[in-house]
Amino acid sequence: MKNHNLFLTPNYRYRLPELNLKKLILSLIVLLSFVHVAAQNNINISGTVVDDQGEAVIGASVVAQKSKNGTITDVEGNFKLSVRSNDVLTISFIGYITQTVPVSGKNNIVVTLKENSMLLDEVVVTGYSGTQLRSKVTNSISKVKEEALTTGLFSNPAQALSGAVSGLKVIQSSGNPGAAPTIILRGGTNLDGTGSPLVIVDGQLRDGLNDINPEDIESMDVLKDAGATALYGARASNGVILVTTKKGKQGFREINFKAKVGLNYAYTPYDFLNGGEYIKALRQAVYDAGNLFVDKAGNTKGYGVYANGALDGAQPYGTGNVYGKSAYSTMYLNDENSWLLQKGWKTVVDPITGKDIIYKDTNLDKYNLNNPALSQDYNINMSGGNDRGSYYAGIGYNRQEGIPINTFYERYSFVTNASYKIADWLTSTSSLNYNRANWESMPGSNGSEANYFGRIRSLPSTVIFEDEEGNMVLGPGTADGNQSYQPDKWWQDLQSDKFTMIQSFKIDLLKNLSVNLNANWYYSEDLQEKFTKDYEKNPGNYDRTRSSSMQYTRDFRQTYNAVLNYKQTFFKDHNVELMLGTEYYDKYYRQFKASGQGAATDDLPDLGLTDPGANKRSIDSEHKKLRILSFFGRLNYDYKSKYLLSAVFRRDGYSSLLGDNRWGFFPGVSAGWIFGREDFIKNTIPVMSFGKLRMSYGINGNASGIGEYDLQGAYGPTTNYNGNLAYLISKLPNPSLRWEKTATFEAGIDMSFFDNRLTTNFTFYNRLTSDKYASLSFPTSTGFSSVTNNNGELRNRGLEIELSGKIFENKDWSWSASGNITYNKNTIVSLPDNGLERNRQDAYEIYSGKGNEKMWVDGYQEGREPNMLYLYKADGIYKSYNEIPGNLIVKHMGSVTYYGPEAWNKLSAEEQDAKKNFPIQPGDVKWHDVNGDGTIDQFDQVKVGNMNPHWMGGFNTTLSWKGLKLYARFDFALDFWVYENSDQSKTPWYMGCMQGSYNVPTLYYDTWSESNPDAKYPRFLYADQLGKNNYNTPSTLFAYKGNYLAVRELSLSYALPQKWASAAKMQRAEVSITGQNLGYITGAKNVSSPETGANGKVGSGYALPRTVLFGVNLTF
Repeated sequence: MKNHNLFLTPNYRYRLPELNLKKLILSLIVLLSFVHVAAQNNINISGTVVDDQGEAVIGASVVAQKSKNGTITDVEGNFKLSVRSNDVLTISFIGYITQTVPVSGKNNIVVTLKENSMLLDEVVVTGYSGTQLRSKVTNSISKVKEEALTTGLFSNPAQALSGAVSGLKVIQSSGNPGAAPTIILRGGTNLDGTGSPLVIVDGQLRDGLNDINPEDIESMDVLKDAGATALYGARASNGVILVTTKKGKQGFREINFKAKVGLNYAYTPYDFLNGGEYIKALRQAVYDAGNLFVDKAGNTKGYGVYANGALDGAQPYGTGNVYGKSAYSTMYLNDENSWLLQKGWKTVVDPITGKDIIYKDTNLDKYNLNNPALSQDYNINMSGGNDRGSYYAGIGYNRQEGIPINTFYERYSFVTNASYKIADWLTSTSSLNYNRANWESMPGSNGSEANYFGRIRSLPSTVIFEDEEGNMVLGPGTADGNQSYQPDKWWQDLQSDKFTMIQSFKIDLLKNLSVNLNANWYYSEDLQEKFTKDYEKNPGNYDRTRSSSMQYTRDFRQTYNAVLNYKQTFFKDHNVELMLGTEYYDKYYRQFKASGQGAATDDLPDLGLTDPGANKRSIDSEHKKLRILSFFGRLNYDYKSKYLLSAVFRRDGYSSLLGDNRWGFFPGVSAGWIFGREDFIKNTIPVMSFGKLRMSYGINGNASGIGEYDLQGAYGPTTNYNGNLAYLISKLPNPSLRWEKTATFEAGIDMSFFDNRLTTNFTFYNRLTSDKYASLSFPTSTGFSSVTNNNGELRNRGLEIELSGKIFENKDWSWSASGNITYNKNTIVSLPDNGLERNRQDAYEIYSGKGNEKMWVDGYQEGREPNMLYLYKADGIYKSYNEIPGNLIVKHMGSVTYYGPEAWNKLSAEEQDAKKNFPIQPGDVKWHDVNGDGTIDQFDQVKVGNMNPHWMGGFNTTLSWKGLKLYARFDFALDFWVYENSDQSKTPWYMGCMQGSYNVPTLYYDTWSESNPDAKYPRFLYADQLGKNNYNTPSTLFAYKGNYLAVRELSLSYALPQKWASAAKMQRAEVSITGQNLGYITGAKNVSSPETGANGKVGSGYALPRTVLFGVNLTF
């Protein structure tokens, strides 16, 4: 391996406004060039590097400290190097303890590397380029394992964090490839259980992780307690995620190519009825709803569309359709249409008339879904370095097709990181990152996930999407019909460009004193253009609006900081590290958007060519600025590497706050005792390798809920005043609003046993967020609805446990596993004083279970856990009239009342109207009467449980045999409920036939009928919300224990024998097959995903697809 020097081009500098990408890339190529430095007065040395099993260590780095020459070991673990006779060799390899060996004139050496079993002395990132040995950390800092980020295929690294870090909840409720998961640490700091961590990438603030290529990430550390996060002050109340991108390494160079190709398969929790089943079910449901009962006068009564002749109409279940003219296929079979049986049409016997109905059974997914959808991910990077500098450069391409047709997410990424030692006292570090994303989340014909996976997928399969000549047809309409019919009518160009640049200089002032000067620039553009051409809205009816829109946003952020670092050991045992810094942050956000309609033709989408008439065009723009000035510091002290103390502080000034409230001070302190190094512990517990007690307390701030100018008040336009446009105050000034503050106390213990083969830690935390932002309502007479004030406190309290270990290891086999589990509970401590019990907000009353006594529940209340679920309890289904209490009255659904048999008979024929009054019949839900008064009203609800998981975590395991490796990763959540309300695309919506004519899941076969009296679900009737409200009632019938175990990844990889790889001029070659998001083991089987938001309600139905990945990883 040749030796090289890294050099910078003369007069190289950045000029952001005039940045030319081609010039930049050329400059970087020069920046990363090498020149050969001849060695003088050297001797040739050879050697072998082996592990403690005597096996060769392939690819170990061997670097001479004085001559600065370096190489790596070959397939036999051997190396040759030209060094000085008095040189010292540094030998290192990932997962092993680095060794230094003096040459001392020897010509041949053998080095045995000892495995660093559990990496207790791994380096964790603590912020502002600070690092610390894991053994000396006195705070809660978790490192994300490399396998979690690299095994699967992710458009957003946040998708890889499920179960990867204790206390970190990652909610992936949408399968859209560009969707950003919701991340919540330790229960969040908002009353509703939300609040996302601050994301810092290479010292630069980001809005999230969505613009980062996972393959460029070197490490990801999560700072959880305020003793660590106070360093980031006002923005870190929900924790901090620190991302460090890859850098080159001294004495080591490589080129790596990685490719992954996958197939994504749609997932739905249940199947829908086929065409014949649907026809029978819907015709019977329409008939039964229209013939529900016979009143006192002998009149048959009911509700719905039966009386309007729907069974004989042009409905998806009706027989009035005409081939070639109707969107649906159902017709009575006759001589004129019997020829269609030769084309694959089918027949079914009408349950109402006994006649044969002919129909076409259409496979809806064939026209509406990519199933499977293709995913691709390609990355190539190069890295290396010597004693003067290092480099890393990478290019990546990621494209994932969505499950809905014509949808995708595409990302191009480019990154370079370079470091060069200009002089012994001056080091320059430069970083450039460019990211381009293009996407189309939903087809232009249907922009709603709930519609697409609810209405479109539940469209009756009796629809016609293609005639017998092979011509595509629309179906019933644009939104719910054939999405393959006219996709070119909606043109979209959605893209974002994000560019970051970081320039740093490290100046070594003295031996142990240095200053880092850092400048970060972040520039983002987002462009969204849309144009709708003439399209067929429903059969034969065209929409000729020709609407056009454009939205453009620009976000430019600048961060400048100076950080002074001092490190010294006093009197041999007293180790001190001091950091002081200041930072300035400036954000300038601009947005422009315009829309118009009435373009002249489909070929002229430009806004300037739209109709200039009244109310045909709109235009708007927005400008926002935010500035933050900060001062911060950190002190780390230890005595004999056993007694640890750390203190941090930050003082932030926010431009969005006013007056004396603009500045906030946020301190943190932590201490630790490495008791495992005490002699009495070593003698008492000889199997203990390490033991540390730690404790911390700190305060963070938050002003994220306040807009840049919210507190200054605002004016808004109102109706014309005497022919002139008038403005009135629309928002009151609010100069007294203060920071939210979050104080966290934490105590923990870290231990390892059996030569660090087993490690564990336990952490207890108690977090109190005070001065919560809350809305204070005003009387309408004031002209203002509310103002935000500081009233409210939320407490998060919990326990985190982590465990990892190597179960066994020998020459050929190894098996390791790790896991974590967290318990968290949120409690509202205080709320704005409103004169009500517990200062309740949005609460309502239910029976307490003690007679007619009532209690206030739900909403926000002091001393209560938020996000609790209260529903009407279903005690089963009435199987016969004998089970129905005679005088039972059910009136919980507004103006509609339901009567038991005796009470029903007391009504007149006119009162028995099937509009406001209905009989309770077999097949109806048996509602729980909480107070036992014979009446079910709005107070007869029960507490079901909490909707935020109390327990969550994850675990992974790796089993290796020679070149084969099996890796598995799981995560779980326990002790919570999920609930399906009757909103569109939920099970009650389907089962209650609430859309009237749409399809029904196969759960239909578990609905009550005289022949199926023990069914789980009520009687199936047309449009339940218009009649019985069995399905429309918010009830325990559709509440589930949300406990789940998610199978995130199962991966089998094979590393080719080193001799084969070397023959192909490669250091390493690996192939793999991976199953990703393989499903959930859960009792909530009717939902697309048990991963719900804080409110416990299930998602849109766009579930995470099941993915099979094929990968290759080549290193040269």
